[in-house]
Amino acid sequence: MLTAYLYIRVSTDEQAVKGYSQRSQSDRLIRYCKLNHIRIAESIFEDFSAKTFNRPEWNKLFTKIKVLKHHSIIILFTHWDRFSRNITDALLMIEKLRKLGVALQAIEQPIDFSVPENKIMLAMYLASSEVENDKRGRNVKLGMRKAKLEGRWMNKAPIGYRNMITSDGQKYIAPSTSEAEIIVKAFQNIASEKMRVNEVYKLCIHDGLKCSRSSFYHLLKNPIYCGKISITEFEGEKSKIIEGTHKSIISFALFEEVQKILSNRQHTIPETKQINVNENLLLRGILLCPNCKKTLTGSSSKGKTKRYTYYHCYKGCKFRVRADYVNNQFNIVLKSLRARKIYKEHYSGLAKQFHSDNLREYSNKKLMINKDMEKLIDRSLNAQQLFTKGDIDYDDYLLIRENCKIALNNDTKQLQELAKTTGLQIGAKEQISPLDKLGFMYETSGIIMKRRIINLLFSQKVLLDVQNFKNMLPKPVKIIYGIESKRKISSSENPQDIDQEISDFIKNAILIDFEQKSQLL
Repeated sequence: MLTAYLYIRVSTDEQAVKGYSQRSQSDRLIRYCKLNHIRIAESIFEDFSAKTFNRPEWNKLFTKIKVLKHHSIIILFTHWDRFSRNITDALLMIEKLRKLGVALQAIEQPIDFSVPENKIMLAMYLASSEVENDKRGRNVKLGMRKAKLEGRWMNKAPIGYRNMITSDGQKYIAPSTSEAEIIVKAFQNIASEKMRVNEVYKLCIHDGLKCSRSSFYHLLKNPIYCGKISITEFEGEKSKIIEGTHKSIISFALFEEVQKILSNRQHTIPETKQINVNENLLLRGILLCPNCKKTLTGSSSKGKTKRYTYYHCYKGCKFRVRADYVNNQFNIVLKSLRARKIYKEHYSGLAKQFHSDNLREYSNKKLMINKDMEKLIDRSLNAQQLFTKGDIDYDDYLLIRENCKIALNNDTKQLQELAKTTGLQIGAKEQISPLDKLGFMYETSGIIMKRRIINLLFSQKVLLDVQNFKNMLPKPVKIIYGIESKRKISSSENPQDIDQEISDFIKNAILIDFEQKSQLL
């Protein structure tokens, strides 16, 4: 007696609703077996695409059949597109099964393989499914390309942006405040050439950016951040870069500067390489030799009882100084800094704006998530109604309901994370301005945050002054903390540039304060 394996496949729950229900296929196959006196060995239910045969349940079935070769086995399905939507793969699989002595048949598109001419009909059935897939895929590609040529980004928003929809249903991307700030800082740090790319990456991850090292490297080379869109080569059309309709988060000049630096380095970012930062030499790379003005390096040497660490110059210059002394002087200066009232007020104003922007972003994200949750609930209720009417089977109803449940759980987790972050931003007002707490923040932070604070104070390399560390501070920092008066700006210095540097310092201080607090969550 012939033994049958019933192969029942749906690719998505939408297909189930449109008539490819598992229960419906199963009923028709069972009825066919009863009418033709075929014994059913097993029913295989597959929820996977038929573009390839790399499907979980099909692989299990094929392995089982190889063990049972030379038995009278037939694999039954309703239509040939349930078997495959790729004519080449399908014909290869049919040949493999034929060698194993296994027959195939689509009960609603039967093929008599003993008649050679019927192979033409088989090819038509298989080809029509593949053409339908290819046509749908091509239409999607052309639509996406047309949108890109118009300057619109239609894919999932890249890191630093979020997907948005206008009131009339047009999709677009907009900067995500928190991630965009991190990315801007990353480009600025690389352009300054004070930090290696891996160091910048590690800082970004510490600040909350979520991406792999390789993704970060590709991010740095993506022109979308300077307001442009890269169009790949397609059907004879050359690749090109066009102006996008989205808002840029960095300037084109900054993007070009970073590309030059990356191309000169000629290296990729290894996934496993770790950054080794010596906590006793955190100022290395910032300090310049007071004798020859070269960048100081650092190292340790073994004494009689312990190891001593020094900042020192290179061969040809004998300057060196105990690292613990320099580090201690830096700590003393940090703890002594007290900002002028006007800049504390400036900080408060910018901090309120920063939190307001983040709250607005939170509201937008919350609205999008709530809309998605409403759609999922409607979809689940609609499936229940279709099941009640008998339009879909119970198995398909369970599949839709389970998918909706998983998606709702994910949306709930996102809302909880957003609420937690927002709760931090709208916390109680602090008694002491964060501008006055840099010393405390430095003392209680890890290595990465300490480097952030160092880079906040020293945006450029500075000549070491062992006698008076405050003299090393840049003019904008001295003005903020009352070490110098703004009236002392020389004729060679631009007051507007000084004001911009002061504003940048305060903005970065806000980010550092927020990031340090977020570690406590």
